[in-house]
Amino acid sequence: MQTITKRRNFLKLSAAATLLLSGSSKLLAEESIEDGYKAIVVLYQAGGNDALNMFIPSSDDPEKGYSNYIKIRENIGVKNNALKLQSDGNGELDLSGGNPYALNNSLSKAYTMGFYRHTDRNGNDLGIATNALMPELAHLIDQGKVAVIQNCGNLIAPATKTEFIAKTKTPPPFLFAHNHQTKLTFNGEAALLDYTGWAGRIFDRYKNLNGGDIYGMNISVGGVTHLFEGATTAPLLINPSGPSKYAHIRTQMYDAYMKLPRREIFTNLYNKIRVHSIDMQNTIVDDWQNRAPDFSSLNNAYGEQLFSKPSNTTLSQSAPTFADTSMLKQLEAVAKLAKIGKDRGLKREIFYVFDGGYDTHNNQSQQHARKLRGLSLGLGDFYKALQYLGMENEVTLLTCSDFGRSTGDNGDGTDHAWGSSYFVLGGAVKGAIYGKFPDLTLGSSDDYTHKGRLIPTTSLSQYLATVSKWFGLDESSLNAIFPELKNFSQTDLGFMS
Repeated sequence: MQTITKRRNFLKLSAAATLLLSGSSKLLAEESIEDGYKAIVVLYQAGGNDALNMFIPSSDDPEKGYSNYIKIRENIGVKNNALKLQSDGNGELDLSGGNPYALNNSLSKAYTMGFYRHTDRNGNDLGIATNALMPELAHLIDQGKVAVIQNCGNLIAPATKTEFIAKTKTPPPFLFAHNHQTKLTFNGEAALLDYTGWAGRIFDRYKNLNGGDIYGMNISVGGVTHLFEGATTAPLLINPSGPSKYAHIRTQMYDAYMKLPRREIFTNLYNKIRVHSIDMQNTIVDDWQNRAPDFSSLNNAYGEQLFSKPSNTTLSQSAPTFADTSMLKQLEAVAKLAKIGKDRGLKREIFYVFDGGYDTHNNQSQQHARKLRGLSLGLGDFYKALQYLGMENEVTLLTCSDFGRSTGDNGDGTDHAWGSSYFVLGGAVKGAIYGKFPDLTLGSSDDYTHKGRLIPTTSLSQYLATVSKWFGLDESSLNAIFPELKNFSQTDLGFMS
């Protein structure tokens, strides 16, 4: 298995090397960008995240507020129990006294036991509350580091339920299907399935921006993704636990073999690519060992080492598997790679983080609880690492998913739907709630099918373009990368400084 993995990694690196060696003769456009370092981190919640139980509507509005939410979600609804975040004397989150939300509780009870309300600087209720299992995220929202975008999703153009019924407007193809909606999410265009990824197109357009550095622009620590598929570029794939060098004796044997006299053009080209790939791999390993920051001296809100697997006491006295912590290593790797990239003089990078397990048709109070707890832990550690590096204003993390889930439950979970809430985290974010709160009533004018499948009122193109504008893309580039942006009157949602 180890050999197969190394072989696959070699082929991935070889593909990237082929593009590096081929030069830049077929660029879609050669663009310039302002100086300084910036990075986007795309955190993909695979399966369709139920954002309605992550960000609970807490207002008094009879259609868009808590009373309607809990009436529709009687089986898995979060209780109207406002909790308080514990902080130290400096206003930082302090959970060292123990687990404030799940101590001696079962997992399902912890999931629905309550939430953290949010207000603006003037004390006005923002209309949402964060699930009790996410104190780190709730704290970051209170600090103004998070923008929550309401009812966002794949959308070709603004449309109403009446227009869809009359067929004067068209929904995205294969609505509610995981694989198709995932591809459209990564396309950055809701009408075309056969298309490159929006991050791949950015790399295509700004191919020489990082001066031909071996890291390129797009780096995945979450495996292969359509997001990075470009017409002339390829991403770099790195194991979140860190890259490893090729076995020394194997490298020597292969070197000796390839130096034997031969005339074959393919063999010579393959040798050239292979040498470049190994040099690239060894450089990345050296960077990881000598340039990557060390976070072992930093502690999270529990007083435990940053990015370490939390102790059972931290998670729950009775549930050692209380949180899905699979993302911790990925987020730690991104923080390290961002610092490496900045130190190497790179100007722009896009990272991909995969977070699976959000398809909660059943057992939601267990499965979704583990996802939310692990996500919050990871985000808290990640932002603290960025602060330590002094890079919190240079790195922006955004979330996306296949789709949202039905507003009504099915007894033990929720089903595939459409509009959802996404959030953006970073020091350059203008923390607030953006977008339009939907009517949660089953069969309402915001419900596509009478099953609680909300029609998005903000498109993914608008959402992604807002972050991409902060990244440095001008209007021409934004319209080229996100062709459907022209269908919307508001192209910048205003949540980035």
